Amino acid sequence: MKTNDINIECMSEEAIETIRTNTKTAVELIKESTDNSWLKKMFDQDIFIVKKQRINDFTLKIDPNGDYSKVDYENSITLYETLHNLPRYILSDEGFWAWMNFYKCYSAAVQAMPPNKESVIRDHYLFTQGNRRGMFFGVLSRCYFRVELTVDNDLEDPYEITKFVIENPERFRNLTWRTFSSEKHIVLGALKAEKQYIDEHGDTLTVENYSNIAKAISRLGSVALLDAFSEEDVQNAIYNEISLEMETSNNTN
Repeated sequence: MKTNDINIECMSEEAIETIRTNTKTAVELIKESTDNSWLKKMFDQDIFIVKKQRINDFTLKIDPNGDYSKVDYENSITLYETLHNLPRYILSDEGFWAWMNFYKCYSAAVQAMPPNKESVIRDHYLFTQGNRRGMFFGVLSRCYFRVELTVDNDLEDPYEITKFVIENPERFRNLTWRTFSSEKHIVLGALKAEKQYIDEHGDTLTVENYSNIAKAISRLGSVALLDAFSEEDVQNAIYNEISLEMETSNNTN
């Protein structure tokens, strides 16, 4: 056992449900507090359950000027490198991310997305919209998963595509809302196609273009088995889709 190891924890289901059904109270308490001490005002008992899994202890950075985008990339890498050996059932557990958001990394989570609205707590601090969306909507869980789905050890810089998506979340956001988002080779192939096009033609892709890229992958899945596609197949197919769409758009204009 390493001296800097800690046990992970999970917020209890009862506590999660209490916050979920009392978000107005939670927001009021949060606004009155400078840290997560508001939890003690809301609960008169320990709400975190210690688990057997252990990780290296860590802290996330806070930007002194309040601009979380300045530390987003580094914090995302820290989360991935610290947590990626945990079992999948932990990494997809709402309680685990509630511990991360509300306790372990509370200051970073608040700077990234202030929990000053009921909808923010429900949709970004908890998995109210379900586990799949919750993982990609979550304040810190999405930081982890966008690295997990983009890290590529075959590249000179394994985090080259990670940096690409963190620079502009639209490049990644639409891909995570689709059923194919659990297939890393599909997501990575699409992102490499986006980057290839931008490297060759400049950063001219719009929010609509990124939405259409996700739709194009779904169309591919309707006429072929995406699982049979290699990452390179996906990259080539999506690159051609982007090129055709942009050419059509330019001719129309």
